[in-house]
Parts: sequence; structure tokens; C-alpha cells
Amino acid sequence: MKKHKNIVLGIVCIVIALLSGFGFYNENKDKTTKEVVSQAVNEIKDYITEYEMTSKEISELATSEIVEQTEEQEKEVSAEQEVESEAFELQGKIAYNGSNKYPNVKLGNYVGLTYYSQIDTRWKNHSYTSIGNKSQTIGSSGCGATCSAMVVTATKGTITPPEMGDLFVKYGFRSPNSGTYWSAFRWVADVFDIGYQETSSLDKAVTLLKDNNYVVCSVGNGLFTTGGHFILLTGVEDNNIKIYDPYLYSGKFDTSTRRGKVTVKGNTVYCSIDNFRKYANFKGFFAYKYETKKENKTTVKTSTYTRYVKVKSSLNVRKSASTKAKIVGSLKNNAKVTVYETKGDWARIGTNKWVSSQYLSTKKTETVKNTVGKTKTLKKNCTLYSKSSLSGTKYNYKKNTTVKILKNISSSVDYVQVKATKRKAYIKNNLYK
Repeated sequence: MKKHKNIVLGIVCIVIALLSGFGFYNENKDKTTKEVVSQAVNEIKDYITEYEMTSKEISELATSEIVEQTEEQEKEVSAEQEVESEAFELQGKIAYNGSNKYPNVKLGNYVGLTYYSQIDTRWKNHSYTSIGNKSQTIGSSGCGATCSAMVVTATKGTITPPEMGDLFVKYGFRSPNSGTYWSAFRWVADVFDIGYQETSSLDKAVTLLKDNNYVVCSVGNGLFTTGGHFILLTGVEDNNIKIYDPYLYSGKFDTSTRRGKVTVKGNTVYCSIDNFRKYANFKGFFAYKYETKKENKTTVKTSTYTRYVKVKSSLNVRKSASTKAKIVGSLKNNAKVTVYETKGDWARIGTNKWVSSQYLSTKKTETVKNTVGKTKTLKKNCTLYSKSSLSGTKYNYKKNTTVKILKNISSSVDYVQVKATKRKAYIKNNLYK
């Protein structure tokens, strides 16, 4: 990078020398050398090409860490991506027809297919809103912008999700409350000159994937989201669709409704065509043609994540992903393991070491001490609540109030009855004497 800066400075000096011959210094003879140089740079900046990023700088843009999140967090942001309606799509077409001016976007070097996560910590909080809503960010509703950034990066040159999101907002493709308009994908094809097709047929989409197309897919409540979502289909391998899910987090497909329907390796989700047809709840497909010679050869770092064993006795560790495979060890409850890949209902936790994913949890199992039926006295003035989450209606009681424990809700919360008033409520169990 230092070398590039020296080259630019050299060009500046040469241009300044040339400008002096055209009376430039005569017009600016009362200015300091610093002011003259600054003005010269400003006048010629449009003719100086920005330095090209190194391959290391570009590869570092890829999302290499699959973050820890929960299904509850996913549900919170899914409301931002509602299922498209006829009125929604009409507004998108209006936005598309109104965008007769195309931006001149400077892309980084070509690096090929690169995985981006919308919840990457580098840009998840980047604003993505057309109405000034601070809660609308790339992380909460930028799946469309993230998929588009992956498409352009894979076919033309590097662009990041926040940069694409800013373009969608500026040119009218960020809806007020329902994420990205479908018409944004046609606009991307126009702006970046990429061959483009649309279809609502999965069979047609699979054919396009096999014929060198990357396909953005809109999905509704189902395998990939609890609301609305865009994912990027990158190819077909052994009758499995290869998918870059921009809202992939560790354990996303370990829930009861998703378990066993896909396989996750690093940042790639593998879903059989049959399972995709049954469970994806797909709406539309937006295909972008790419040249075979530009196929990505860059290996993106495979991500791992932590889980805890959740069993009453012990969990068998097997040599391969099968109940018929040889047992090579066992794990006790709350044992911490690292998951390197999943295959159906199985998780690989080491070389030739597999366990059933059904007995793995994102959190340690709480040890709840049984104190039901016991009477306790409050050690200070405190608050009881109508809900087990210690929220809702508040009931204030004084020090030395006596309560009877009716149920142990968790290791830290009890359901109690106040002896004097018969009030039943929830309390933190560290408030007893």
C-alpha cells in the first residue's frame, strides 16, 4: 500500500509541474505550498485510480465466523422480512421503473464466490432503512442486500453488504417496513451487466444452477426462516442444493422443526432437492449467469462452534455418523464439545468422533435444587412478578415477608405464594434469608 501511495504522490508532483506551465501558480501565488498541492490534488482526483486491494485484504472481507445466536433472536428480526404481497411487489415495480439513472460503482478486485453474513459484527449494525428507523439494519433486514453483494462479488468484483444496502436505499429498493423489494435483483443485473432470469419453478432454478447461475431465492416461513428471507443458491452437488444463508448462525438447523433436513459444513448449507421442495416454502428465484473461467478457487475458513451435552446418563461417541458404528467413547451431561460439521442428525466433534445432535444444546443444563414446599423469609424489601420472566405486573413486599415455594422454575427463579395475602407470583430465589 505504501508503494501505491508513493506512485500517487509522484503523479501529483508531475501534474503540479505541468499545471505551473499553464499559469496555475500565477493564479495561486499568494497561497502556501500546502494549499496549492491540496488544490491540485482535488482538481485531478477524478483521474487518479484508487489503489487495488491485495488478495489478503479481499479474502479478509469474507465472513469466516458463524456467530452464536438463538432461534428467539432469529424470530425477532424475521418480522422485518414479511412475505411479499401483490401490493408489495407493485411498489417494487414502481421503484424499478423510477430508477432510470444508474450509479457508477467502483468494485474491488475479482475474487469469486465469497460468503457474507448479514450478522457479521463488522456491519450488522449498519443502517438499512428508508424511513429513519434505527432498528432497521443490515443485521435485521439486509438479507437481500447481502445476497446481492455475494452475487456481484462472485461475478464482477468485490462489494460488501453495507455498500449494496446503501445503494438499495438511495435508489428506492429498500421498502419502508418489509425488507428489500424483489425488483432490486433486476436492478442489480442492469447496473452490473449480469445475465439474468426469473422463475417461480424449483426445477427451472435447479437447471439454471447446473448451467452456471447463482440464484437468489425468496423463502417464507419454513426451513430457513420464521418470517421472510433471501438466500443464495450456489450450485448442485450429489442431488443437494448448495446454499449460502446470509442469516446462518451456529445451531440454526438443530431445532426440532429443522433437524435432519439439511447438512451444514462450515458456511455452506446442503439441502436435498426433495427437502427443499417440501420445507423451504420458496416464492421466487432470481438467477445470475457467471462464466466458468471465473469460478472461485478461494477457500474460505471453515467455522466451528461450541455445544454442551444434554443427557441424563451418558452420550455415546461413535466412529461414524450411525447408530451401528463402533462406540469410541462417551460423554457426561454438560460436557463441552466443538462441532466441526453436521450430517443429518449427527455432529462431528473430532476425527472419527460423532455424536447425535439431538443430545447437544447451546447452553449448559441448569441444575435446579428441589425446594418445593419449603417456607422462606424475604431478606429485604423486594419485588415479585406476575410472569416467570420476572416481568409483567409488579408486587412489592417488605423485608421478613413469609412465602411458600410452590415450584422451582429454574436455578434462579421460584413460583411462590405469599403467606399473608395468598398472592402467587415469581421471585428470584436469592432474595430469601
